Amino acid sequence: MDYDADIIPLFKKYIGNTLKSLSGRSDITVNNVNNNGFNITCSDGQVLQESHRRTRIVFEKLLSEGVVHVDAALQNSGSRRNIPETLIANLPFIEHGKVNNRQHLFLKTHK
Repeated sequence: MDYDADIIPLFKKYIGNTLKSLSGRSDITVNNVNNNGFNITCSDGQVLQESHRRTRIVFEKLLSEGVVHVDAALQNSGSRRNIPETLIANLPFIEHGKVNNRQHLFLKTHK
């Protein structure tokens, strides 16, 4: 699965939608998605421009390992960690749950 060819087109389907965060307290509304990044309105009303860099890091870690803790993958980089987590968690082939009381994303596998 290729981030640019497969995932960005899926993210474009989010435009105009509010995505539920895993915590339920940090939902985001996707205003625009292009090859450079996202324009997002956060639940506090702040509008942010976010590149694909952090989301790509998390997604590639998820592909290679099948599971990812977003904070660990991003090495606690920057604020609004929930943005890449929420974007990826809302993909149709992603599940989420807790491991050692920490939120993780899982790549769905079929048996």
